[in-house]
Amino acid sequence: MKRAVSLLFFFAVLSLSAQQIIDNGKMPQNKNAGRVLNLNEALRVAGEGDHYYYNGVINLQIDTSGNIYINDAGSSNDIGHLLKFSPEGKFLKDLYRQGEGPGEIVSAYVFALSDKKVYAFDYMKRKVIVMEEDGTFIKEFKIESDRVDDLIGIFGDWLVFLRRDTPYERKTSRLYDINNVIVFVSKDGQTKKDFYTFTNKLFLVSGGRMMSWDPFKAKIGNGKLYVCSSQEYLIEVLDLKTGQLTSRFKRTYSRKKHEMRDSLKKFISKYSAPKRRFDNDIKELFYDGTFLWIQTSTEIEDKGQMFDVYDTNGRFLDSFFVNTTGRIVKIEGDYIYSSETDEEELPFLMKYKIIR
Repeated sequence: MKRAVSLLFFFAVLSLSAQQIIDNGKMPQNKNAGRVLNLNEALRVAGEGDHYYYNGVINLQIDTSGNIYINDAGSSNDIGHLLKFSPEGKFLKDLYRQGEGPGEIVSAYVFALSDKKVYAFDYMKRKVIVMEEDGTFIKEFKIESDRVDDLIGIFGDWLVFLRRDTPYERKTSRLYDINNVIVFVSKDGQTKKDFYTFTNKLFLVSGGRMMSWDPFKAKIGNGKLYVCSSQEYLIEVLDLKTGQLTSRFKRTYSRKKHEMRDSLKKFISKYSAPKRRFDNDIKELFYDGTFLWIQTSTEIEDKGQMFDVYDTNGRFLDSFFVNTTGRIVKIEGDYIYSSETDEEELPFLMKYKIIR
């Protein structure tokens, strides 16, 4: 039976090779799809210790030694922190230094690890700070020309950024095409190039306001950039070596009806904005080192969030529910990391081991 499914998948891709659209249908290969994933607590890191605190995890990375790096949300009078913990959860150091001098950060909100170095992106100053994994300052460089908006990750010798280009002239309030430009910047800051552009839509008001419409989610894995830039269930795959869009894949998905907030109802009425019928099918993308995980809009009480799993060729392998009380921030190997809060609304990081 598995051989028959594999042959069907092969011929489906072959027949659609001109468009490279893979339609996986509704069900994955795993016959046990729909289950709740079994998780065991492996580690808990409190939100406050003798020499640190954080306000919830925004970004989490793990170095080759298993050390954990957390970038938190900060607050109105605090830029946040880049906290380093041992694999056992012992606090080691806060790598951020607030300020405007060399190695100091005004408003960094994202970072990445590569070659035993930390690359922190300061959006306000448009600069990248390079540190050793112990926080020792190495160098910094500014991105002088066109701005970049977000650091997606690192591929080889390149920092991979996102730049969102919106129209300067907004004579009418309507949906506009937005260019989501993938930008490569060399690790020494000497070379910068626009690499590829994904287009989707954003509602812009004449005068400056806006309303989100299409999402943009991107994750690097296996030399590829997996992108969701549509409200509907669709992944596009960009080869980071060639700059070519190699494939697109989707599956049959039951969409979740959108529940509109009162504040958004007022905005729509005032600016004649379009009404959203459904939630975005895809909420987030994760790469666990081998497979692409897709967090969907489906959530069921007592079962949790539904995740789909694909191989790097876009083949639908599995689907299950992950029942945690917080927001999943990273999946790596057999572990899931979740930013959670206790009964007193104090934050903590939970590491779960997946029981296969």
